[in-house]
Amino acid sequence: MLSSVRISELAAASGVPATTLRYYESVGLLTAKRGTNGYRDYDIGALGQLSFIEAAKQLDMSLPEIVDLLTVIEAESCTQVREVLHPKLQQRLFEVDKRLAGLRLLRNRLDAAVARVGACPDSGRSCRSECALLGTHRETCGTQTTEPQTTDIKGTR
Repeated sequence: MLSSVRISELAAASGVPATTLRYYESVGLLTAKRGTNGYRDYDIGALGQLSFIEAAKQLDMSLPEIVDLLTVIEAESCTQVREVLHPKLQQRLFEVDKRLAGLRLLRNRLDAAVARVGACPDSGRSCRSECALLGTHRETCGTQTTEPQTTDIKGTR
């Protein structure tokens, strides 16, 4: 059984390009020993590390976060890994839920804007599309829905 593999072998076995493996080494995700010929020799355990890196990336973790987690995984017990990883995953889930809520709001706004703009009649008059986008009740695309309101501002010069 091989105890170490060259970069080309690791790339072939993992599906990760050699350039990415070199980058991972430069940021501390992987380590390689240098042979007398100068070639990188990776421990066979690097395949497991690459699997972990890919799984963490799929959870939208940053490379510095992954470096920290790999350090914990390599040095600590399962209990300690759980104590570090669980809150990070909970925080990530909270962030995703927050992004999803923002995206749902954006989708609802876009849906309403599509409906308003789609309802604009054909007209040769100047279009007030910004009103259609903002959902005001002023004249939109040549139709008058309500009287425009003026605001009297007191105390101005």
